[in-house]
Amino acid sequence: MHAHLFLAEDDDEDKDLFAYIVSEISPDLKISFANNGMKFMTLLNNAEVLPDFIFLDLNMPLKTGFECLQEIKNTEKWRQIKTIILSTSSHPEQIEEVYKLGADLYLEKPHSYSRFKDSISKCLQMDWDSLKKY
Repeated sequence: MHAHLFLAEDDDEDKDLFAYIVSEISPDLKISFANNGMKFMTLLNNAEVLPDFIFLDLNMPLKTGFECLQEIKNTEKWRQIKTIILSTSSHPEQIEEVYKLGADLYLEKPHSYSRFKDSISKCLQMDWDSLKKY
């Protein structure tokens, strides 16, 4: 797998854990990071090659994951990028909101390493076309 991932995550431990897990799943995956929503949107805007996947934290400084998601899904050239929300929250209202905004998947950050790795691995290997919304 030669995918390119973008991760918006303001927590350094979560960012490092994500990077480590991805490197274990597939060492050729390239990851670009931003530690707040404003930097993330600049990264996406300046990308020479668009990512295959975007992983967005919801609670970030300067611009939230909700705001980034809305901008991504309202911009023609970014709309088709698989966008996965990573959050510690399990509030049904938040989950419903991100799906309304166009998120492809909502993942609650698992508390165990193996579950987190399993979740990310499944995202990267998923048959996304089988999940098309009707």
